[in-house]
Amino acid sequence: MSVCNSGDVKLDAAVNNWLKLDKNPKTRKEVEEDIASSRWDKLRGTMLHRLKFGTAGLRGPMTAGYKAMNDVVVLQTAQGLCSYVKKVCSQSQLHNGVVIGFDGRYNSKRFAELTAKVFISSSIPVHIFSAVCATPLVSFGTILYGAAAGVMVTASHNPREDNGYKVYWGNGCQIITPHDDNILEEIEQCLDIPEDHWDINEIRAHELLKDCQDEVTNKYLETIISLSPDILEDNKKAAIDVVYSAMHGVGYEYILKAFDVANLKAPISVKQQQDPNPDFPTVKFPNPEELECLELSKKLAEERGVKLVLVNDPDADRLAVAEYDDSTKSWHIFTGNEMGALLGWWLLQQYCKKNGDDNELYIMASIVSSKMLKTIVKGKGEFVETLTGFKWMGNTTLLLAQEGKVPLFAFEEAIGYMCDHRVPEKDGVSAAVQVASLASHLYSRGSSVLSQLHALYAQYGYHVTHNNYYICHQQATIQKIFRRIRNYTSPGEYPKKVGSCNVVYINDFTAGVKIPDEVNGEGHHLKVLGTGLDRDYTSGEMVLFKCDNGLSVTIRTSGTEPKLKYYSELVCQAPTRSEQEVMNNKLKEMVKEFVEELLQPTENGLIG
Repeated sequence: MSVCNSGDVKLDAAVNNWLKLDKNPKTRKEVEEDIASSRWDKLRGTMLHRLKFGTAGLRGPMTAGYKAMNDVVVLQTAQGLCSYVKKVCSQSQLHNGVVIGFDGRYNSKRFAELTAKVFISSSIPVHIFSAVCATPLVSFGTILYGAAAGVMVTASHNPREDNGYKVYWGNGCQIITPHDDNILEEIEQCLDIPEDHWDINEIRAHELLKDCQDEVTNKYLETIISLSPDILEDNKKAAIDVVYSAMHGVGYEYILKAFDVANLKAPISVKQQQDPNPDFPTVKFPNPEELECLELSKKLAEERGVKLVLVNDPDADRLAVAEYDDSTKSWHIFTGNEMGALLGWWLLQQYCKKNGDDNELYIMASIVSSKMLKTIVKGKGEFVETLTGFKWMGNTTLLLAQEGKVPLFAFEEAIGYMCDHRVPEKDGVSAAVQVASLASHLYSRGSSVLSQLHALYAQYGYHVTHNNYYICHQQATIQKIFRRIRNYTSPGEYPKKVGSCNVVYINDFTAGVKIPDEVNGEGHHLKVLGTGLDRDYTSGEMVLFKCDNGLSVTIRTSGTEPKLKYYSELVCQAPTRSEQEVMNNKLKEMVKEFVEELLQPTENGLIG
């Protein structure tokens, strides 16, 4: 057996301990080769720190080491989670067990079964999917069974080298503070791995393990059937064609079933991307926010004369939408903000038609998403902002529902939508059904999804957004950028003018500074608990600027990726498409000034 003798006492202890624990020949070999080749810096990077729970649990490359996704880290994480739920959950929850799902990436099924083994070894029942599943079904299943927790093994739209471990609390929402911190602490107490936890050969035959695939899927589909009879009838009559891509992920079978129960015509599938394939051979990154990911779908749609394209990400919790615009003879790819406004309006229309105006109605969006729905919902209900990440919208949804209120819809600009509060998570399957139903309604009346968006702009004002990001691997650079923003002209002085824009309000979430302290009803989000905005911000860096010309810009770090993101919105009257184009260009110019002045991408070596 290899022994690490790097001369670094701390590193040697970590690596030698790893070699004692790891029984996976592939990752063992990787570490042994690193030792033989004296790759001490690499080993320091992977062995001296652990993966932390970010916005979506654990995510990292599938390599050896504590800062990666592998058998050792998964077993230790499962052991920590198991120990934690045994300490804090009721006996009835523990009796109801845990729910475990997995996507089609390399090792996902194995990581799911290793997790299951840890729980059944503690006599806790496990409901596990027999095949790949859509992420929102684990959220739904956790609620369905009254389970103590849920685990979804997925890295969503991350590169093919990655995997992840998403944890749901018993309420079906992604874990938030204090559970994430407490579970991390518990993992530190559960690092030894019993020999028995490695043996998963006969796990599917264990009496405490139940296959939940069909039951959860069928119950989930009942939430789709609850569309109003009018819409089901509309869908049947319109019989519109839709091109659909599962992006080499898990969505296809679920979309087929969901479209069927919603009386929608079976979608035309992009065959090259239909089945789970962990190599994602047709795309660089399997993220439907990247425009190249829609190319095959658009091509097939053009060949078949189809106007509407729907694309899920690989774990089917997000949805990209494109529509062919006859007037410009080009494709319009809807931003998350545009589709959020359309879906919010559509669900609001349906609800009010059935129930009348209801001020107990709530629509949610992350704080970096468009505020257009705030205008649309006015007089009919409340608009609530949360921190970024669906864990906050999910938890807010449940708190509102417990108070007898109606959490109708939630969205984030990163193409994530919650169309039914019974699944308190972004859900690309139910969103696809709602978009196709909206299109059916509009097409049968001689309109289109894009035309409806322009009708909303005419009624509620043009809300133009522009979002993007830079890659930055250096934490010191990030700190330098935000230190400069906070000490812009002199210590403690924030920018009063950026480019041609006069700044009238700043909210530095990380530092807890607002300038001025209260303006234009800022702070209204505090009315609703659970949003994440009712506590200190600890998720990295985030600063919001509002200007006197109606521009707002937010700069923040990502919780899951080495990204420095910026978000902007300008609200104005621009009824015609040519006027809107002028405003688009104007926004981009103003945002460019913000970015160049505050982020200094060239000077800081940011990767665009």
